[in-house]
Amino acid sequence: MRPRLLTDEMIQLAIRDLSDGGRVTGVAVRALLKTRYGARGSVQRIYRLLEHAGQPAPVVAREKTPPADPRLSQAAEDRIRLAEERERVHQERWARETDALRGRLVEAERAGREVAELRLRVAELRRALAIAHVRIRELEPALPSRAASPTG
Repeated sequence: MRPRLLTDEMIQLAIRDLSDGGRVTGVAVRALLKTRYGARGSVQRIYRLLEHAGQPAPVVAREKTPPADPRLSQAAEDRIRLAEERERVHQERWARETDALRGRLVEAERAGREVAELRLRVAELRRALAIAHVRIRELEPALPSRAASPTG
């Protein structure tokens, strides 16, 4: 957060100086601050201090809408119902899709663990086979030669 260039007292002094002419606006306060101090201050801070100084925040007047035609009102309600139904269908579709993807993820994780276990088992069996081959080579010289033994 940047350090404040204007103190609350500076802003309140500007509000007091402008209040001689009647209602004070935030735009006028910020313009005066800019000319005096080279900084405008934040909008929220200006309006907060304006409220504390007894100056109400500006109220935007809204035009009154004429009473609605009942047919237009019914059409609007129908559009709302249709939009809500579309949204419900959309949410259900994505809930199903998300659920299916979660199921596939669980299955893929299980398959990944199974593959890792099988790789370990294959490595163990290869080591056992290599040991067996070494043992066979050690014992083969001790066996009588097949060529010397009579075959029945």
